[in-house]
Amino acid sequence: MSDQTASPADIQLFEGALPKALHQRLLSAMLAVGEEKPRGKSSYSTTFWYPDEQAPSNVAEEAVVALRDIAQPPSECIGAEWWLGRLPFGKKLSMHFDRDLSLSRKAGKQVFPILGSVYYLNDFPSSPTIITDQVPGPDGKSKSPTIAHLTTAAAAHSNNYVVFPGDRLHGVIPDSTKLHPGMKEGEEPSELRLTLLVNYWHCRPSEPICQDYDGSIYRALQNSAVNVAA
Repeated sequence: MSDQTASPADIQLFEGALPKALHQRLLSAMLAVGEEKPRGKSSYSTTFWYPDEQAPSNVAEEAVVALRDIAQPPSECIGAEWWLGRLPFGKKLSMHFDRDLSLSRKAGKQVFPILGSVYYLNDFPSSPTIITDQVPGPDGKSKSPTIAHLTTAAAAHSNNYVVFPGDRLHGVIPDSTKLHPGMKEGEEPSELRLTLLVNYWHCRPSEPICQDYDGSIYRALQNSAVNVAA
């Protein structure tokens, strides 16, 4: 991987992305969610579908509405796939391509979102999001170019939002030498790295990985909503 950190033009970083009140409600809800897992699975392996123009049913979907106005996906976008990111200090998220995972596993077909994005709920300087210039090869799994020529490290800073092409290789590579605010060398933060992940799609990702949010899990998100659909 290249050690360059310049951002190409198609990776956008927005500071202070959400209104403070919405950011605080979402943060409070995610803190209340804690380490709850959807049906015993990783929060990274269960996602939720939010179609355009549907009223939000929880505070995460309220945030998705506001973030969509910032990301401005192209007209072929029909909705967003969202999920919660919660990583402990020092935990990596392996470099990967986002895709319709259920379709890939069932049929071997590789379909990628239009845009990927990460919204940061808290400061977590040891764990930036790493985005490369690599896209899927013809088989949908290999990388092109084989070795990244350019990487972007998007710092996990509260209320920042990074948007990038949906077919880019990305992940989280922690750097434990970076101290968190108020920490001393050798200490580890007790909090989790909290993010709201949003992919924008031209087609709905397949079930069972991408589901409709029915309120049976992450109830704190629903309880924190102010614009809940009737």
